Amino acid sequence: MKKSLISAVVCLVLFASFVTGGCSQGNKEIPGNSKIRGKTIGNVIPGPDVYYNFGKSGIKWAVEASGNIYTERNSEYSAIKEIQNVENLIAAGVDAIIIMTTNDDTGQKAAQLANEANIPLFLIDCSISDGPGKPMGQVETDQMGAGILLGSSVVKNRIGAGVFVIIGGAAGQSGTQQQMAGFLQEVLKDSGYKMLSEVQYADWDRKKGEDVMRNYLVMHDKIDLVYAMNEEMAFGAATAIREAGRQDEITIVSMNGSAVGKEMLQAGTLMGTVGWSPSENGILAVIKVLEYLNGTPEVFRTEAPVDFYTTDNLNKYPDWEVTGQMPIYEPILKQKGYWN
Repeated sequence: MKKSLISAVVCLVLFASFVTGGCSQGNKEIPGNSKIRGKTIGNVIPGPDVYYNFGKSGIKWAVEASGNIYTERNSEYSAIKEIQNVENLIAAGVDAIIIMTTNDDTGQKAAQLANEANIPLFLIDCSISDGPGKPMGQVETDQMGAGILLGSSVVKNRIGAGVFVIIGGAAGQSGTQQQMAGFLQEVLKDSGYKMLSEVQYADWDRKKGEDVMRNYLVMHDKIDLVYAMNEEMAFGAATAIREAGRQDEITIVSMNGSAVGKEMLQAGTLMGTVGWSPSENGILAVIKVLEYLNGTPEVFRTEAPVDFYTTDNLNKYPDWEVTGQMPIYEPILKQKGYWN
């Protein structure tokens, strides 16, 4: 990911997503210079996936760097638990909630609960169903656009032309469905690509991705391309393919831009991936919350920049580590008056 591009995009957007669960500490005055401090900001993540851990690292850093209090709940991919987590944060008296929902309908219910409690709720890397529940802001990677970028790059470069299978993320999750729709929209325009079987889902998990790939290998004597919707599942797929001795006939593409993806590109087990930084998205979400609490809300939606990566542009690969984002966002927080 281009640091100069990030800075330019971020500055324009700002001008116009480490576990610390447990009960909220409540509001308390924290010495410092931040315009918004001593507020408790709750973060609800959908599950234990590596991506969410990096996203929350950005949220936690920005919350604490601005003199505020971070608290977290993990929904463990359960819609029921997600609602319980939101109710728990509301009961604890948090000042704002950042959420990546398990599915659109559950997110709508979460927004309704937050609205009823007069607690602003912000979305990160997700969307929610239409309804009475209204979030106050949204930071996200355009999943449909990311899928389109991957699909068009595959077709343009004739990557794995032939028959393909998809290892999906979480069934019913908006990001999964949008990313897949974008990819299929582009790839199926080309008669050289044909999809095999229904999509099997692996919940963003490496071991489940390996199991799903084994199923596909049993089902199909010929597979030219595998689209695994994150690089953890891609790694699992590559393991199954290698064990079956079919690595010379099957190409893998993926999504996210994690360190695992970079290692796979370097090793030649991944042909290409579309990437961005979840820790950056987390920081952007916190800035949006702070602006809202300060009475100077930004535009509703902030979109993260994405790009397609191969071995040809690894020097521009996105940085998921929050330490890589700190030099970019510390001066922005200071300029905006949110550095404690």
